[in-house]
Amino acid sequence: MGSDAVAGAELYAALAEALGQPPPWLAEAGRNWPLFEAAVGAAQHLGSETARRGAEALAAIPPEPLKTRRRRYRQLFAGPGRPRLWLYESMYVDGRLLGPVAFAVQRIYEAAGLEVEGAELPDHASLELAFLGWLAEQEAAHPTQAGDWQQLARRFMQRHAGRWLPDLGRALAASGDSVYAPIGQLLADWLTEAERPRQRGKMPSCPTLPAIPQTEVCALCGFCAQVCPTQALIVRETDAETGLVLIPSACVGCGKCERVCDFSALRLEEPSSDAAGPVALRVSHRAMCAGCGQPTVSRAELKAIAASIGEWPRWLDYCLECRPILMESV
Repeated sequence: MGSDAVAGAELYAALAEALGQPPPWLAEAGRNWPLFEAAVGAAQHLGSETARRGAEALAAIPPEPLKTRRRRYRQLFAGPGRPRLWLYESMYVDGRLLGPVAFAVQRIYEAAGLEVEGAELPDHASLELAFLGWLAEQEAAHPTQAGDWQQLARRFMQRHAGRWLPDLGRALAASGDSVYAPIGQLLADWLTEAERPRQRGKMPSCPTLPAIPQTEVCALCGFCAQVCPTQALIVRETDAETGLVLIPSACVGCGKCERVCDFSALRLEEPSSDAAGPVALRVSHRAMCAGCGQPTVSRAELKAIAASIGEWPRWLDYCLECRPILMESV
Protein backbone atom coordinates (compact mmCIF):
# COMPACT_ATOMS: atom_id res chain seq x y z
CA MET A 1 0.00 0.00 0.00
CA GLY A 2 2.81 2.42 0.86
CA SER A 3 4.58 2.20 -2.50
CA ASP A 4 1.23 2.46 -4.30
CA ALA A 5 0.38 5.65 -2.44
CA VAL A 6 3.85 7.10 -3.12
CA ALA A 7 3.50 6.39 -6.85
CA GLY A 8 0.13 8.13 -6.90
CA ALA A 9 1.47 11.06 -4.89
CA GLU A 10 4.34 11.58 -7.31
CA LEU A 11 2.03 11.61 -10.32
CA TYR A 12 -0.36 14.08 -8.70
CA ALA A 13 2.55 16.35 -7.74
CA ALA A 14 4.02 16.26 -11.24
CA LEU A 15 0.65 17.02 -12.84
CA ALA A 16 0.23 19.91 -10.42
CA GLU A 17 3.59 21.37 -11.42
CA ALA A 18 2.87 20.89 -15.13
CA LEU A 19 -0.37 22.92 -14.86
CA GLY A 20 1.18 25.78 -12.92
CA GLN A 21 3.36 28.46 -14.47
CA PRO A 22 5.69 26.46 -16.77
CA PRO A 23 8.66 25.18 -14.73
CA PRO A 24 12.15 25.07 -16.32
CA TRP A 25 11.97 21.30 -16.85
CA LEU A 26 9.03 21.77 -19.23
CA ALA A 27 11.45 23.12 -21.84
CA GLU A 28 13.19 19.74 -22.05
CA ALA A 29 12.12 16.75 -24.09
CA GLY A 30 9.13 14.99 -22.56
CA ARG A 31 11.22 11.91 -21.76
CA ASN A 32 13.22 14.03 -19.30
CA TRP A 33 10.23 15.45 -17.44
CA PRO A 34 9.47 14.56 -13.82
CA LEU A 35 5.92 13.99 -15.09
CA PHE A 36 7.21 11.28 -17.44
CA GLU A 37 9.10 9.61 -14.58
CA ALA A 38 6.02 9.77 -12.36
CA ALA A 39 3.84 8.24 -15.08
CA VAL A 40 6.36 5.42 -15.56
CA GLY A 41 6.40 4.87 -11.78
CA ALA A 42 2.62 4.68 -11.62
CA ALA A 43 2.59 2.23 -14.53
CA GLN A 44 5.13 -0.01 -12.80
CA HIS A 45 3.90 0.14 -9.19
CA LEU A 46 0.17 0.34 -9.83
CA GLY A 47 -0.07 -1.57 -13.08
CA SER A 48 -1.81 1.47 -14.54
CA GLU A 49 -2.43 1.19 -18.27
CA THR A 50 -3.51 4.83 -18.19
CA ALA A 51 -0.12 5.90 -16.84
CA ARG A 52 1.69 3.72 -19.37
CA ARG A 53 -0.15 5.31 -22.30
CA GLY A 54 0.47 8.74 -20.83
CA ALA A 55 4.20 8.08 -20.51
CA GLU A 56 4.37 6.97 -24.15
CA ALA A 57 2.67 10.17 -25.30
CA LEU A 58 4.92 12.38 -23.16
CA ALA A 59 8.05 10.64 -24.45
CA ALA A 60 7.23 11.83 -27.97
CA ILE A 61 7.28 15.56 -27.03
CA PRO A 62 10.43 17.30 -28.36
CA PRO A 63 12.33 20.02 -26.46
CA GLU A 64 11.39 23.65 -26.95
CA PRO A 65 12.64 26.95 -25.49
CA LEU A 66 11.00 27.78 -22.18
CA LYS A 67 9.86 31.09 -23.64
CA THR A 68 7.88 29.21 -26.28
CA ARG A 69 6.41 26.84 -23.69
CA ARG A 70 5.26 29.82 -21.64
CA ARG A 71 3.68 31.35 -24.72
CA ARG A 72 1.66 28.16 -25.16
CA TYR A 73 0.55 28.38 -21.54
CA ARG A 74 -0.57 32.00 -21.91
CA GLN A 75 -2.48 31.26 -25.11
CA LEU A 76 -4.39 28.44 -23.42
CA PHE A 77 -4.90 29.72 -19.90
CA ALA A 78 -4.28 33.46 -19.74
CA GLY A 79 -5.54 35.15 -22.87
CA PRO A 80 -5.26 37.88 -24.13
CA GLY A 81 -8.95 38.36 -23.50
CA ARG A 82 -10.95 35.44 -22.16
CA PRO A 83 -8.75 32.32 -21.81
CA ARG A 84 -9.52 29.30 -23.96
CA LEU A 85 -9.53 27.19 -20.81
CA TRP A 86 -9.98 28.14 -17.17
CA LEU A 87 -7.79 26.55 -14.50
CA TYR A 88 -10.21 27.35 -11.66
CA GLU A 89 -12.98 25.09 -10.36
CA SER A 90 -15.13 28.10 -9.50
CA MET A 91 -15.37 29.02 -13.19
CA TYR A 92 -16.70 25.54 -13.99
CA VAL A 93 -19.11 25.33 -11.05
CA ASP A 94 -20.05 28.91 -10.18
CA GLY A 95 -19.35 30.62 -13.51
CA ARG A 96 -17.08 33.22 -11.91
CA LEU A 97 -13.72 33.51 -10.25
CA LEU A 98 -13.60 33.28 -6.47
CA GLY A 99 -17.08 31.82 -6.27
CA PRO A 100 -18.40 29.86 -3.28
CA VAL A 101 -16.57 26.71 -4.35
CA ALA A 102 -13.21 28.45 -3.97
CA PHE A 103 -13.94 29.19 -0.32
CA ALA A 104 -15.20 25.65 0.19
CA VAL A 105 -11.90 24.27 -1.12
CA GLN A 106 -9.94 26.63 1.09
CA ARG A 107 -11.85 25.43 4.17
CA ILE A 108 -10.92 21.85 3.31
CA TYR A 109 -7.24 22.80 3.13
CA GLU A 110 -7.47 24.58 6.46
CA ALA A 111 -9.23 21.64 8.10
CA ALA A 112 -6.30 19.47 6.99
CA GLY A 113 -3.84 21.94 8.54
CA LEU A 114 -2.71 23.54 5.28
CA GLU A 115 -2.76 27.05 3.92
CA VAL A 116 -2.27 28.47 0.44
CA GLU A 117 0.95 30.42 0.00
CA GLY A 118 1.34 33.03 -2.73
CA ALA A 119 -1.27 34.80 -4.79
CA GLU A 120 -2.93 31.78 -6.45
CA LEU A 121 -6.59 31.05 -5.70
CA PRO A 122 -7.25 27.86 -3.69
CA ASP A 123 -9.32 26.19 -6.43
CA HIS A 124 -6.59 26.39 -9.08
CA ALA A 125 -6.03 23.06 -10.81
CA SER A 126 -2.42 22.84 -9.69
CA LEU A 127 -3.35 23.37 -6.03
CA GLU A 128 -6.14 20.80 -6.05
CA LEU A 129 -3.79 18.26 -7.65
CA ALA A 130 -1.06 19.12 -5.15
CA PHE A 131 -3.55 18.54 -2.33
CA LEU A 132 -4.43 15.10 -3.70
CA GLY A 133 -0.72 14.34 -3.85
CA TRP A 134 -0.27 15.48 -0.25
CA LEU A 135 -3.13 13.24 0.87
CA ALA A 136 -1.47 10.28 -0.86
CA GLU A 137 1.79 11.15 0.91
CA GLN A 138 0.00 11.12 4.27
CA GLU A 139 -1.49 7.73 3.43
CA ALA A 140 1.99 6.35 2.76
CA ALA A 141 3.55 7.97 5.83
CA HIS A 142 0.82 6.90 8.28
CA PRO A 143 -0.19 3.33 7.37
CA THR A 144 -2.30 2.86 10.51
CA GLN A 145 -4.46 5.81 9.42
CA ALA A 146 -4.38 5.01 5.71
CA GLY A 147 -8.13 4.44 5.59
CA ASP A 148 -8.86 7.91 6.96
CA TRP A 149 -6.59 9.58 4.37
CA GLN A 150 -8.12 7.50 1.58
CA GLN A 151 -11.60 8.51 2.68
CA LEU A 152 -10.65 12.20 2.69
CA ALA A 153 -9.14 11.84 -0.79
CA ARG A 154 -12.28 10.12 -2.11
CA ARG A 155 -14.48 12.82 -0.62
CA PHE A 156 -12.36 15.60 -2.15
CA MET A 157 -12.39 13.80 -5.48
CA GLN A 158 -16.16 13.38 -5.49
CA ARG A 159 -16.98 16.90 -4.32
CA HIS A 160 -14.28 18.87 -6.09
CA ALA A 161 -11.39 17.53 -8.20
CA GLY A 162 -13.35 14.74 -9.87
CA ARG A 163 -16.18 17.09 -10.82
CA TRP A 164 -14.17 19.23 -13.20
CA LEU A 165 -10.51 18.26 -13.64
CA PRO A 166 -11.28 15.31 -15.97
CA ASP A 167 -13.32 17.72 -18.13
CA LEU A 168 -10.42 20.17 -18.12
CA GLY A 169 -8.10 17.35 -19.16
CA ARG A 170 -10.36 16.31 -22.02
CA ALA A 171 -10.63 19.92 -23.21
CA LEU A 172 -6.84 20.18 -23.15
CA ALA A 173 -6.54 16.91 -25.04
CA ALA A 174 -8.86 18.33 -27.70
CA SER A 175 -6.96 21.63 -27.92
CA GLY A 176 -4.49 20.31 -30.46
CA ASP A 177 -1.53 21.77 -28.56
CA SER A 178 1.40 19.37 -29.02
CA VAL A 179 2.65 19.91 -25.46
CA TYR A 180 -0.44 20.39 -23.34
CA ALA A 181 -2.77 17.98 -25.17
CA PRO A 182 -0.84 14.88 -23.94
CA ILE A 183 -0.73 16.39 -20.44
CA GLY A 184 -4.48 16.92 -20.59
CA GLN A 185 -5.14 13.37 -21.76
CA LEU A 186 -3.07 11.96 -18.91
CA LEU A 187 -4.88 14.23 -16.45
CA ALA A 188 -8.33 13.13 -17.67
CA ASP A 189 -7.48 9.44 -17.79
CA TRP A 190 -5.66 9.38 -14.44
CA LEU A 191 -8.40 11.26 -12.57
CA THR A 192 -11.03 8.97 -14.09
CA GLU A 193 -9.02 5.93 -13.03
CA ALA A 194 -8.44 7.38 -9.56
CA GLU A 195 -12.20 7.72 -9.02
CA ARG A 196 -12.47 3.93 -9.17
CA PRO A 197 -11.65 2.04 -5.96
CA ARG A 198 -8.26 0.40 -6.52
CA GLN A 199 -8.69 -3.28 -5.96
CA ARG A 200 -6.65 -6.17 -4.72
CA GLY A 201 -9.00 -8.99 -5.60
CA LYS A 202 -12.68 -8.15 -5.11
CA MET A 203 -13.83 -4.62 -5.90
CA PRO A 204 -15.26 -2.89 -2.79
CA SER A 205 -18.99 -2.41 -3.10
CA CYS A 206 -20.32 1.12 -3.51
CA PRO A 207 -22.73 2.24 -0.74
CA THR A 208 -25.15 3.75 -3.28
CA LEU A 209 -25.91 2.75 -6.86
CA PRO A 210 -27.97 4.25 -9.69
CA ALA A 211 -31.59 3.14 -9.67
CA ILE A 212 -34.76 4.09 -11.57
CA PRO A 213 -37.69 3.83 -9.12
CA GLN A 214 -40.28 4.66 -11.80
CA THR A 215 -39.05 3.15 -15.04
CA GLU A 216 -41.66 4.89 -17.20
CA VAL A 217 -40.11 8.26 -16.33
CA CYS A 218 -36.80 7.32 -17.99
CA ALA A 219 -36.65 8.32 -21.65
CA LEU A 220 -33.53 6.26 -22.40
CA CYS A 221 -31.78 9.39 -23.69
CA GLY A 222 -28.39 7.93 -22.70
CA PHE A 223 -26.93 11.12 -21.20
CA CYS A 224 -26.23 9.33 -17.91
CA ALA A 225 -24.12 6.73 -19.72
CA GLN A 226 -22.25 9.46 -21.59
CA VAL A 227 -21.10 11.22 -18.40
CA CYS A 228 -20.32 8.07 -16.38
CA PRO A 229 -16.52 8.22 -15.77
CA THR A 230 -16.15 4.44 -15.26
CA GLN A 231 -18.67 3.16 -17.85
CA ALA A 232 -20.72 1.65 -15.04
CA LEU A 233 -23.80 2.72 -17.04
CA ILE A 234 -24.07 1.60 -20.64
CA VAL A 235 -26.80 1.62 -23.29
CA ARG A 236 -27.27 -1.72 -24.99
CA GLU A 237 -29.32 -1.89 -28.15
CA THR A 238 -30.61 -4.71 -30.33
CA ASP A 239 -33.02 -4.62 -33.26
CA ALA A 240 -35.83 -5.27 -30.79
CA GLU A 241 -34.91 -3.45 -27.56
CA THR A 242 -32.97 -0.58 -26.03
CA GLY A 243 -31.78 -0.97 -22.46
CA LEU A 244 -29.90 1.01 -19.82
CA VAL A 245 -27.61 -1.40 -17.99
CA LEU A 246 -25.71 -0.92 -14.72
CA ILE A 247 -22.41 -2.68 -13.93
CA PRO A 248 -22.46 -2.39 -10.10
CA SER A 249 -18.82 -3.35 -9.61
CA ALA A 250 -17.69 -0.41 -11.79
CA CYS A 251 -19.76 2.27 -10.02
CA VAL A 252 -17.94 4.72 -7.72
CA GLY A 253 -21.04 6.62 -6.60
CA CYS A 254 -19.90 9.94 -8.06
CA GLY A 255 -23.49 11.06 -8.76
CA LYS A 256 -22.79 12.50 -12.23
CA CYS A 257 -25.54 10.36 -13.74
CA GLU A 258 -28.10 11.62 -11.23
CA ARG A 259 -27.18 15.26 -11.80
CA VAL A 260 -27.36 15.05 -15.61
CA CYS A 261 -30.79 13.37 -15.74
CA ASP A 262 -33.24 15.94 -17.11
CA PHE A 263 -36.21 13.76 -16.17
CA SER A 264 -35.12 13.14 -12.54
CA ALA A 265 -35.69 9.47 -13.26
CA LEU A 266 -32.34 8.23 -12.00
CA ARG A 267 -31.35 8.33 -8.32
CA LEU A 268 -28.54 6.99 -6.18
CA GLU A 269 -29.93 4.51 -3.68
CA GLU A 270 -28.68 1.74 -1.41
CA PRO A 271 -28.57 -1.47 -3.48
CA SER A 272 -31.30 -3.97 -2.73
CA SER A 273 -28.98 -6.92 -3.39
CA ASP A 274 -25.30 -7.78 -3.59
CA ALA A 275 -25.44 -8.63 -7.29
CA ALA A 276 -22.21 -7.68 -9.05
CA GLY A 277 -23.33 -8.65 -12.54
CA PRO A 278 -25.10 -6.40 -15.06
CA VAL A 279 -28.49 -5.06 -13.98
CA ALA A 280 -31.06 -3.77 -16.48
CA LEU A 281 -32.40 -0.49 -15.08
CA ARG A 282 -34.71 0.32 -17.99
CA VAL A 283 -35.72 -1.62 -21.10
CA SER A 284 -37.97 -0.44 -23.92
CA HIS A 285 -39.00 -1.95 -27.24
CA ARG A 286 -37.66 -0.17 -30.31
CA ALA A 287 -40.13 1.38 -32.71
CA MET A 288 -40.30 0.23 -36.31
CA CYS A 289 -40.43 2.75 -39.16
CA ALA A 290 -43.88 2.85 -40.75
CA GLY A 291 -42.20 3.44 -44.10
CA CYS A 292 -39.35 0.93 -44.42
CA GLY A 293 -39.95 -1.31 -41.41
CA GLN A 294 -36.47 -0.80 -39.98
CA PRO A 295 -35.98 -0.23 -36.21
CA THR A 296 -35.65 3.42 -35.18
CA VAL A 297 -35.30 4.58 -31.57
CA SER A 298 -36.85 3.24 -28.40
CA ARG A 299 -40.55 3.79 -27.74
CA ALA A 300 -39.54 5.39 -24.45
CA GLU A 301 -37.69 8.12 -26.33
CA LEU A 302 -40.56 8.65 -28.77
CA LYS A 303 -43.03 9.01 -25.89
CA ALA A 304 -40.77 11.60 -24.25
CA ILE A 305 -40.60 13.61 -27.48
CA ALA A 306 -44.37 13.47 -27.92
CA ALA A 307 -44.90 14.55 -24.31
CA SER A 308 -42.56 17.52 -24.76
CA ILE A 309 -44.45 18.83 -27.82
CA GLY A 310 -47.92 17.90 -26.59
CA GLU A 311 -48.90 15.64 -29.48
CA TRP A 312 -47.81 12.60 -31.50
CA PRO A 313 -47.11 13.90 -35.04
CA ARG A 314 -47.00 11.42 -37.92
CA TRP A 315 -43.31 11.97 -38.58
CA LEU A 316 -42.46 10.32 -35.25
CA ASP A 317 -43.47 6.99 -36.78
CA TYR A 318 -40.82 7.25 -39.50
CA CYS A 319 -37.02 6.95 -39.56
CA LEU A 320 -34.80 9.87 -40.59
CA GLU A 321 -34.51 8.60 -44.16
CA CYS A 322 -38.25 8.14 -44.66
CA ARG A 323 -39.35 11.40 -43.07
CA PRO A 324 -38.43 13.58 -46.08
CA ILE A 325 -40.54 11.29 -48.32
CA LEU A 326 -43.45 11.61 -45.88
CA MET A 327 -43.16 15.42 -45.88
CA GLU A 328 -43.17 15.53 -49.69
CA SER A 329 -46.40 13.53 -49.81
CA VAL A 330 -48.21 15.79 -47.34
